[in-house]
This record gives sequence, C-alpha cells and structure tokens, in this order.
Amino acid sequence: MFRSSSSRSQRLPAGREPTGRGMVFALILCGLIAHVVVLGGSFKTMDDETSIISNQNLRSFFSLGRIFTESFFGGDRTYYRPLVTFSFLLDYQIAGLKPFFYYLTNLLLHLANTVLLFFTFNVLLKKKSLSFPAALLFAVHPVSWEAVANIAGRSILLCAFWQFAAFLLYLRYATRSRLDPRRKVYYVCALLAFVLALLSKESAVVLPFFIVGYEHWMGRRRKGKALAAQTVKRLFPFVVAVAGYLLLRKVLGITNVVFWPSVQYLVFGVLTFVSSILVYLRIFIFPVDLHFDRTTAYFTSFADLGVWLTLAAIVIFGWMAGRFHRQWSRRAKFLLFWFGITLLPVAQLIPLLAHAGYAATADHFFYIPSAGLFAFFVLATRTVFQRTIRRRAISRPSGLLLAVTVFIYFTLITIGQNLHAVHELSMFARSLWYDPYNTRVRNCYALALAKVGLFADAEQEFRKVLAAEPWDTRARIGFAKSLCDQGKCLEAVFEYEAISGAGNMQDLLDDNLKYAYDVVIRQYQKRLEQEPDNSQLHYSLGVMYAKTGRSREAIREYLQALRLDPRSQPALYNLGSLLESSPQPEKAVVYFKKVIALGRGKDQLSEYAYRHLSKIYELRGHARRARAYFRAAEKIAGKE
Repeated sequence: MFRSSSSRSQRLPAGREPTGRGMVFALILCGLIAHVVVLGGSFKTMDDETSIISNQNLRSFFSLGRIFTESFFGGDRTYYRPLVTFSFLLDYQIAGLKPFFYYLTNLLLHLANTVLLFFTFNVLLKKKSLSFPAALLFAVHPVSWEAVANIAGRSILLCAFWQFAAFLLYLRYATRSRLDPRRKVYYVCALLAFVLALLSKESAVVLPFFIVGYEHWMGRRRKGKALAAQTVKRLFPFVVAVAGYLLLRKVLGITNVVFWPSVQYLVFGVLTFVSSILVYLRIFIFPVDLHFDRTTAYFTSFADLGVWLTLAAIVIFGWMAGRFHRQWSRRAKFLLFWFGITLLPVAQLIPLLAHAGYAATADHFFYIPSAGLFAFFVLATRTVFQRTIRRRAISRPSGLLLAVTVFIYFTLITIGQNLHAVHELSMFARSLWYDPYNTRVRNCYALALAKVGLFADAEQEFRKVLAAEPWDTRARIGFAKSLCDQGKCLEAVFEYEAISGAGNMQDLLDDNLKYAYDVVIRQYQKRLEQEPDNSQLHYSLGVMYAKTGRSREAIREYLQALRLDPRSQPALYNLGSLLESSPQPEKAVVYFKKVIALGRGKDQLSEYAYRHLSKIYELRGHARRARAYFRAAEKIAGKE
C-alpha cells in the first residue's frame, strides 16, 4: 500500500513535465488567491493590543535587549518567543501601526512555508507530481486560516518557517555525498535554523524526534548499531541546542509550566486531545465548522461515552497499523509520524487550558502537522487512483478533473473563512455560534464591541463571562469600563473596587478607576450646581475626593454636609477618619464621639469609632482610656 509505481503509462512524455520554477509560481499564486483577503484585516483585541499596539519594545531597536530577555506577554512568565517580537519590531519600524503590513508578513511567511514544503516533499516523495499537490493542499486548505488571518498566528508561521528550513537543510546534508564540500554547511545551517525555530515558539523542540523518525524510516544507509551510532552523532548537536534553550529560559525565569495534579487528569487530558484529532481528521476532508479558538470539553469521568468512543478509535487504529503496516511504504509511515510527533507539544501532556473545563484545540495547532498528513493523503490518493485506472473504473481526465474540483472547493472555503476573519466581530460571533461556552472568545467579542462603541452589547457579553467565571479580572475590568462608557460610572467604581489582586493588570485597573473617580466627581459637581443644599451629594462628593487623595476638598464637603445635616453619622465618621491622619489628630476625637452618641454605641459605625478612639489615645499615651474604648468596640462586635 502507498508504494511507488514505475509504470511507464503514468509518466508524462519527455519535455511535458512542469518545471520546478513553474510549480513554485503556481503554488504562490494559489496561496495568494486563497489568503490575499486577509490583507484588509485590522488589529484584533487582546493579543494584538498586548504584543503590538501597547508594546513599547517595538518603538526602537534599543529594546532588543529586553525583547530577548523578557517573556512574550510581559508579566506572564510562560512564553519565550523573542524572534516573533523582533519580527513585530521590524514591521513597526517599516509601517508603524498599519495592520496591512503585519498581515502581509504573515501571508509571505505562509507562502514561504509552502515553497519550503514543496522542496522538502521533492526529497521525500521523489516526484514533483506528488510534491506539488501535497504543497498545494498546504497552501490553500482552510485548516491554515487561523495562523494566517490572525497576526498573533505569527509565532506558528515563523516557527514553521525555521522548522521546515532546518529539516530541508538536514535533508540536503543527509542525502549529499561525504565528499561534497557543502555538506557540512548544510548541517550547520540546519542547526542554526533550529535555534531560530526555538526562539520563535517552544513547540520546535520536537525537531530532534522528527530527525530520528527520518533516519529510522527513510535515511537508512546502515543497520543496527552502526545506524544508531550515526543517528546519535547527527542528533547530538540538536539535543545540545535544546538543552541550551531550556537553560536560557531557566536563567531568564521564563519557566512557568503547570503540570497535571494526578495521572488520572493526565489520562483524561490526552484522551480529550485524541478526540479532537478525530474531529480534525473530518475537518481535513469536510472543513465546514472552522472557527477561532476552537476548544474541547475535558473528559472528567470514565462514565463519559466519549471516553470509550475515543478508546475504541485508538484500538481500531492500533489494530489497523499492526495488521497492515507491512503494506505501507516507509515514506507513508514517516509522514504519519510527522503528523503525530509535531502534535506532541499540544497533546495535553501538560494542560493547555482554554477556559474553565475546556482544552485548547485551536485550528492553528494543526498548521505544522497538516503538512505530513497532506503528503500522506496524496500518496494514498495516488495509490487509489492508479488502481481505479487499472480496473477502468475511472479515466485519467476524470480523475484530474476531480482533483481540480477538490482544490477549488478548499480554496473557496478558505476565502470565505478569511472574509470572516477580516471582520473581527464576525469572526468572534461565528466562533461563539459554534462554541457558546468559550469565555475567552466572548471576552474578545465584548472588547471588540466596546471598541466600536456598542457599550450596552459589550456589557451583556461581559455579564455572561462573569456569570461563568466570576474570578476573571479582565472581564470584570472590561465590564466596569463598559458601564462607565454608558455613563454608569458610580456602578463602575463599585465593580473596580471589588477587584483584588489584579496582577499584571493592576496598572490598567488603577488608570480606569482613576478615570471613573474623575467622571463621578464631575457628575456630583454638576448636580450640586442644581441642588446646592443636598447634604447627601456633598457627602458623596467628599467620599470621591477622599478616594482620590484630595483630603482638603473632602474635608470641605463633609463639613458642608454636616452644616446641612448635623446628625449624619457617615459624614461625621469619614471626617473624623481624615482628621485622624492630620497633624492634629485630637480634632478627630470630637467627631468620633458624636458618631457614638448618635448611634448609642450599638451600631457598626460606633464600633469603628471606638477603635479609632482607642488607637488615638494609645498613641497619646493614655493606655487606660485606649483599653476602655477597645473593650467597648469588642463588645459591640460580640467578641466579649
């Protein structure tokens, strides 16, 4: 099965076989047709804003030191992709913040990857009539849409470029005569390309395994111990490169890796990913539900029918591999190995969580693995096609027409998917139609709605996210901002103040909260122009002044509120609290005692007033009075 045929009837007459240059031009043209619409896209929320728009490291080449020593997303110490940020730096220096050029770089990388694969398949498949359709599938198939149509997919594209280049250079090295003076140059260049792949995305660490597979199935020139020794010798510098890469990340502190808490969770995680592969095998043929940030619900119990269906699929594939593997050519086995080994970094061996209870199984995960699968499909199709011709079940022109129809079908779907991707709201809405529980996408959708001024719609989307994940700091900040943008700034203040431990979003929270305070202060001031005798308004304005550190104005408003309503306990208490931190804290005593008198020593404000008095007298050296006020506070609190 899938073994090459030397039948002369299958060969083109001399001079009729297309040239490699013509095929490369056709690949580039078809790739452009499928993906050129992405050039009309705009920057998207979250990733683009973090890695490009607000990334100060792109403003100057003097930031190169920080780019190569910091994590990709700043405070998040998980991702180390300096070459991706460097590519953004080059884009910014050329075009500033014009998204067209960032998408153009993505598209050019995809076309370059297609060409690299064409030359790689030429070495592996030996025939341009096989390598061209395999590379063409990679160029136009819809599975590549997410990597190309989203600027954040640059890490996938750049890693693929250097990984494909490293493997092609290694093939040049492995297939050259020992006497060829360029042979060692190919090897050194392959090793350098591998290092650049690692600096683009961590998933490049699988390349040494990839080379082992090639040596095992397709690079055999020796047997037994001689082959093993040759493979180890060739592989050793690549392993050293991986070790150096991991050591660099350790030194830089970019080692934030989370592991599964138990073997059971690990098993469920891997089975979840295997089930997603079954979905993608269908998508490779019928790509009808492609969407941004695809997720898959984790299996959580062996009572889940999906677990047993997935296990059944594994058993069936294992049986078929054991039963028919002798009929498969070595190149077919290697191409399947290509698909499997390049999926290893995203196979949930370590948790890749999209959102609560869901695994990340995004379409771009299959960008690099798809190349091996496409080549395998071409081999399989060629075998079936030859057999049907021999049996006269189909003619050669009919088969070629069917192939052209398939490529047109895939190209049209890719164009349609890219049209969705160009319009951010459409892309997110489509994703949520397929995956309504994806809170990460809903967060992006809400932010995108707010960006175009649809604040009420954004508020509703943020509410849905917070209903599912109330701990989501980004969603709560976005929710509060959408309220403030609708003029509901006092509600926004309450939401902002409810956030604790914002982490690397603390600066954003502080800026938004300061803005909300300023808006609320202006609103209160405007209302006071119409209601100057409203004591509650004076008190509320005093609270806002106090929150923004404007103590003098706060004291003035509290005094005005007390002039209008001398029995206002909150105004008395807040005024006492401000005066306590003044150079003359004894002035606060009067107001705290009034709070206690009005509350008759039984309410919470009285308790707090007693505690403040206890502290004031303790600092003044009146220990007996301090203890008495403290006991009074404890009595109200029910602790005595």
